[in-house]
Amino acid sequence: MTATLQHKKALITGGTTGIGFAAAKAMIDQGAEVIITGQSEERLSHAVAHLGPKASGVAAASQDPETPARIAQAVEDSFGCLDVLFANAGACRLTPLGNIDAEDVAQLMAINVTGPLMLVQSLRPLLNRGASVFFTTSNLDRMGVPGMAAYSATKAALRSLVRTLAAELVDDGVRVNAIAPGPIETTIMAKTGLSESDLLLMKDQIRSSVPLGRFGEPEEIAGAVVFLASDASSFMLGEEVTIDGGRCNL
Repeated sequence: MTATLQHKKALITGGTTGIGFAAAKAMIDQGAEVIITGQSEERLSHAVAHLGPKASGVAAASQDPETPARIAQAVEDSFGCLDVLFANAGACRLTPLGNIDAEDVAQLMAINVTGPLMLVQSLRPLLNRGASVFFTTSNLDRMGVPGMAAYSATKAALRSLVRTLAAELVDDGVRVNAIAPGPIETTIMAKTGLSESDLLLMKDQIRSSVPLGRFGEPEEIAGAVVFLASDASSFMLGEEVTIDGGRCNL
């Protein structure tokens, strides 16, 4: 069975840059029609224009409690139903012990866990039988990395959510899985709040911890996205596919 997405309708949250954008491009190349979301109207318009006529966009902030219903309405208006949901939008912040702010933790939880959960709930009536739902977790849901307590905890919660939703939606004929990237060359690390010099130092430290000796590229995640979105992954349920250059295992 090949990983083709002909005639499939897909939604990708956080689809204007990085993994989400690469995934959208790969899905469209395989025949899907795609709606992407993003917070910046400018980046959203630019991404949709670059992706071409099979793409459209919805401006959305993951932490806004009204966002899931608005996205679901946009999907219903554009597609009527949905075959693929890639809940990819997320945020990352450094939270070293002794300098943790409860409000920052709550905001990370709202973006990385509550937002995706409520989105699935809002979209459930639109998910076709045989639909594939998958989330972006992280290899940090299995690693203990200093300074990443809050972020890692949200991704571990999301990994747990995948198992529960997989059990809850299986009778609907909907499969739920996850992709756990390792360090990938995207803009998310620039949003950690570090100075440029500290960011470069952290990237060097991370790179040295990856057996393959480098950061991954978004396109290297997109191949797994296409697989999970397609019927080729029809016997996968509640799984997490880790793509991290061996960082977790070697």
